[in-house]
Amino acid sequence: MQNAITKTPRRASALAFSSALGLLVGCGYPLDPGHLDSTMLDPGCLEGAQVELVRYSSLCQRTSPKSLTAEVDQRMEFSAEQVRTLESPCTEGPNPGVEVHVDHASLIFDFSNVAQAGRFPKTEFEGYVLGLVLREDNALLVGASVDRETSTLGLDNTDLSFDAERIEVNFEDVSYDERGLVKIDLLFAAARPMPDEGR
Repeated sequence: MQNAITKTPRRASALAFSSALGLLVGCGYPLDPGHLDSTMLDPGCLEGAQVELVRYSSLCQRTSPKSLTAEVDQRMEFSAEQVRTLESPCTEGPNPGVEVHVDHASLIFDFSNVAQAGRFPKTEFEGYVLGLVLREDNALLVGASVDRETSTLGLDNTDLSFDAERIEVNFEDVSYDERGLVKIDLLFAAARPMPDEGR
């Protein structure tokens, strides 16, 4: 965990991984790694995958003592009450009741149920990490970007990092209130095993 967060963002790592696989097949769609776009998504690509949510702060270099886990169906939600149980790993950190929604194409942080306005600490990383435990027929995460038209908080793509098994969202020094919303667009593609050599 600590290594993934403290190293440089991995936005390109999943793309490099997929390019190395050659021709991919994403949820039934032929996929050229050089031409990834949203038309290759399928609502069932993540069905049954496990998502684990934790808080992490580089201020004290540790995760929250508790994590939340759920299985993805058409839409999966960690409620404000559930996320509030993920206490900040550092005593200085806030503990807002933010709802976290995951579906086949987006990750949403909805602050409409926070009890009071606040601000995340100023440090290298202060935010949430989602671990993805994929089944064999699930898709790989190959893209993540902040939807600036929908989002109301000051996050941008430099606040995101990811690889095929993890999404890290850094709220470092971000102010929030009940009007806060962050929508992150996700792009997935599934890799089929390469043919046996000699065929």
